[in-house]
Amino acid sequence: MMRNTKRRPATVGEILVSEFLAPLDIEINVLAEAMGVHRNTLSRIVHDKGSLTVPMAIKLAAALGNTAEFWLNIQHAVELWDVRNHAYQTELLDVKQIVKPSSTTAMH
Repeated sequence: MMRNTKRRPATVGEILVSEFLAPLDIEINVLAEAMGVHRNTLSRIVHDKGSLTVPMAIKLAAALGNTAEFWLNIQHAVELWDVRNHAYQTELLDVKQIVKPSSTTAMH
C-alpha cells in the first residue's frame, strides 16, 4: 500500500548530512576523495542541487558501508513526491489515460 504524505521525504543530501557527515564528523572533501569524485560534484548532491546518479549511489554505498539501493530509494521517494505534489502537475494535464485501473493492474 502506498503512503500518502503531505511532507516531502528527506533528500539524499539531508540524509548524508544528518546520518553520516555530521555525526561522524566527515567533511565533504574527505568523503569526495574517498569516493574518487570532485568535491563540487558531491557538494551539489549534499546541498540538493543535483540528482543522484546510479554510479554516484554505488560510490556512496562503497564509501559509507551501505547499498546503492538505499541511496536510490531515497532519491526515488523524493522525485516521486515532487511529481505527485507539484513539480509536474501541468504536464499531467496533457496525459490521457488509456488503461483503466483494475485490481490486477494496480498491484504491479
